[in-house]
Amino acid sequence: MNHCKDCRALWPFGFALALAMLVSFPAWATFNLMALSATMQIAGTALVFAISAGGLMLYVRWCMRRNCALRRALGQQRARLAAAAR
Repeated sequence: MNHCKDCRALWPFGFALALAMLVSFPAWATFNLMALSATMQIAGTALVFAISAGGLMLYVRWCMRRNCALRRALGQQRARLAAAAR
């Protein structure tokens, strides 16, 4: 992906992973109360984490791509306005 310099930050991805961990904790607690085997609890929690992390990562990538496109369009528009004012 081609990002502008401002969009190369890694903190949005870290935030998405932290949010996915917060989402997977109630899933783990629910699986723990269901008297499932330890393997099933871990597998279910890992599945919830993978789905939520994947969805959040896709959302972060989409937002960054959209943000960069908007910044490029605004930069081009400002350049045209500055050139027309001369």
